[in-house]
Amino acid sequence: MPKKRILYLILGLLMIVTGSILFALAVSGAFDPAETELDAEYYCEGTCEGDFTELGKDEYEDLIKKKKSFVIFVDQNGCDGADRLRKFSNDYFPESGVKVYRMMFEDLKETTLHEKVKYYPSIVVIRKGNVRAFLRADSDEDAGAFNQYGSFIDWVNQHISLNSLKKS
Repeated sequence: MPKKRILYLILGLLMIVTGSILFALAVSGAFDPAETELDAEYYCEGTCEGDFTELGKDEYEDLIKKKKSFVIFVDQNGCDGADRLRKFSNDYFPESGVKVYRMMFEDLKETTLHEKVKYYPSIVVIRKGNVRAFLRADSDEDAGAFNQYGSFIDWVNQHISLNSLKKS
């Protein structure tokens, strides 16, 4: 009898540990798809017209409270890196049918987004009100996306779902 109790105790503990690990992974988003599906209003049929939609700090915080999924280009005037990333964004996003906000870095510093994004320029993907991914200006890993249009497209396509456009 005591051997069965020990066996049941061990099995029970294993189930608790396994369940805890799975719960932690689920909460951290490990089972979420890599791509973020944006809210419908951020997709255009065909190509998008116009430039970025300007996003201020109050509008940003409102979108976060509403748990929206969208994309932000973090910009700064007079920066060669920002100029290049702006060109990549202006070339690719309208063509791919994705509407993108633009926030100036000085405004970003007054939002909760500054807790994650410390440097400009950047592309930030927000999923359901949370930062899901962003290009890190201080990272060698993201250097290609800042310097090569093809790498930029690869990064965007890895993080933003264009499936909603294909369904139309």
